[in-house]
Amino acid sequence: VIGPSRGLNVAPTRIGAIQDWHIENGADFIAAGAWQRPWYYPLEGETLGDAYIREATHVRQYVGLIDVSTLGKIAIQGPDASTFLDRVYANGFKTLKVGRIRYGVMLREDGLMFDDGTIARIADNQYLMSTTTANAAAVLSHLEYFHQTAWPHLKVHLTSVTDQWATIAVAGPKSRMLLQDAAGGADLSATRLPNMAIIEVEIEKIPVRIHRMSFSGELAYEVYVGSGWGHSVWVALMQAGDLYDVIPYGTEAMGTLRIEKGHVSAPELDGRTTIDDLGMGRMASKRKSYIGSALRGREALCDPNRSVLVGIESLDDQNQLKPGMLLFSDGVEISGHGEGHVSSVTWSPALNRHIGLGLLAGGPTRHGEIICCVNLLENQNFPVRVTSPHFFDPEGERQNG
Repeated sequence: VIGPSRGLNVAPTRIGAIQDWHIENGADFIAAGAWQRPWYYPLEGETLGDAYIREATHVRQYVGLIDVSTLGKIAIQGPDASTFLDRVYANGFKTLKVGRIRYGVMLREDGLMFDDGTIARIADNQYLMSTTTANAAAVLSHLEYFHQTAWPHLKVHLTSVTDQWATIAVAGPKSRMLLQDAAGGADLSATRLPNMAIIEVEIEKIPVRIHRMSFSGELAYEVYVGSGWGHSVWVALMQAGDLYDVIPYGTEAMGTLRIEKGHVSAPELDGRTTIDDLGMGRMASKRKSYIGSALRGREALCDPNRSVLVGIESLDDQNQLKPGMLLFSDGVEISGHGEGHVSSVTWSPALNRHIGLGLLAGGPTRHGEIICCVNLLENQNFPVRVTSPHFFDPEGERQNG
């Protein structure tokens, strides 16, 4: 899901010294952008496959913690902060209420997808933007470029605060109970803290901010704490989770959970896809201009034959999907680049089969169709079923409960 290189010779991140806990508890690491992140936590005798399937299954059934401190974090402050965000994101932020969170999609000038993330409105003139781990520096450079060259008159200040915040995601059906216990009985009910909202509480007398949001499709939260207190809060959450059978999980299990849910990530944001290709075109505002708004309407980017996001299911457990495999209609000659490709793959413990995300011409109209998945390098050709990319809990009942 993530990649083959473990990169164990690279120095790990030190955000909040949570990394020390990961090392002490047997994590295997993988390079992610400029960082080292826990890939999986193998029990004795476990392979990578054994470990991530166990971790992903456990999160779906109970609760797990993952260190997401390496996600890019940028403070956007000033009286023109909302105007600035409206110009750099395809969707709008002036209407976002204080104490709420919104998913945002950022385009390049050429109209193609650049990055995605969440934006939390902390106060009237203060937002916290999150970015993907690998794109954090590129996004900040992108923002600074347009602020300094296109809109120098806007009263807004941009600050990278990635190192200032340790962030811990708590996911699974028992995540609310765990957090309420850790926070001394604070009310984290759906009424008090609905999905995509923020609350400030204390854990072990340490001030934290909890963002209720989910990348896994489960009831989930992100706990933000000053980086110097990251280790203390991580340990407190693990201790509070003893009653709920908590485990730590790594990026491989996280990838499995997000593929099951149909969330896009780096393999889909590959510099060639549009917001419409990834099924998010309805998010783009028609009432304002933003970076990429003019060129996203180019004829080639609006071609109805473009490859768009779909789910892919293997029909045979012996045939394992691989990223980069080409997709062809059943019965056609296998030649050229086909009608699309597979972008992300995993063994899904929730569905008990190999699944993947891919981009396929005419995708949404082809759900249920049997097509061919081809690996020309290894002379593989086997049938797969096209599905919705939202394999697991498509109505969002689990994460919104």
